[in-house]
Amino acid sequence: MQELHDLIVIGAGPAGVSAAVYAKSRGLNVLILEAEAVGGLIGKVSKVSHFASAIVDETGPEFAQRLQAQIDAAGIKLLYERVTAVKKIPEGYLVLSEQNEHRAAKLIIASGAHPKELPLELPEAVEIQHWALGQEAAVKDKLVVVNGGSDGAAKEALYLARFAREIHLVQDQAELMCIAEFKAELLANPKIQIHCGSTLAEIKADGSKITSVRLQGKDSSTITDPAGILVFAQIGLAGNSDFLEGFLNLENSFVPTEAGKNELPEGLWLAGDIKVKTVRQVATAVADGCLAGIAAAR
Repeated sequence: MQELHDLIVIGAGPAGVSAAVYAKSRGLNVLILEAEAVGGLIGKVSKVSHFASAIVDETGPEFAQRLQAQIDAAGIKLLYERVTAVKKIPEGYLVLSEQNEHRAAKLIIASGAHPKELPLELPEAVEIQHWALGQEAAVKDKLVVVNGGSDGAAKEALYLARFAREIHLVQDQAELMCIAEFKAELLANPKIQIHCGSTLAEIKADGSKITSVRLQGKDSSTITDPAGILVFAQIGLAGNSDFLEGFLNLENSFVPTEAGKNELPEGLWLAGDIKVKTVRQVATAVADGCLAGIAAAR
């Protein structure tokens, strides 16, 4: 029979790492299971901002390296396995992954979220991007469309504007949703055109090269460039919750924690973006993880 861990943490983003570090420091035998990479969503952004311990102009991958250093320094076991199901057992919890099964007395779910895909029928071979990092050469002197008006969309657009010839930021709200700091930077950047109250209606391509993006709404123009357009989607998040279907109640792919919406089994906590919440920031994820890790150790 496999080892019974004191605690399994699903997810190695800020919430999961925070939970694991706090629990390990209090004497628990902790295992982290991570589907992709340490850092989660924040590990992919062009800039980590408004978090007290972030280094100025730190990128997501740099922040993720510091999370990894925390895991290593604490001596926490980390396995790269995608969780497929969770079950309650007499000893605690059975966590099934694509490769193995693991048992633990207690469980913290910090599986995070991922960007939503465009709700459009796309031409075959066309790829829509989400993250600016790694796309610097691809967007150099090109026309770029960023769909979304959140803080995340604004940060990616501002980073892309360093390399692209022209940026079109398209969002369905009447006014920009992002915070005042980013709004001021967007409006001051001559490379960036803003289309509020509009959505992407159609994308046309020549093979894998996008040649036109038609808008609908307040602005019904068509953005064209035969040389090719790169499209980035930042239109919200969906919870990484497939493995929780049938185990917990879900609300638009996230887990509600309000009384009456989910009766969490004993020894189970949730942390970070997987929860239904109004504020999804590194700071709130780390706080969630701290509280869950300490609770698990009590």
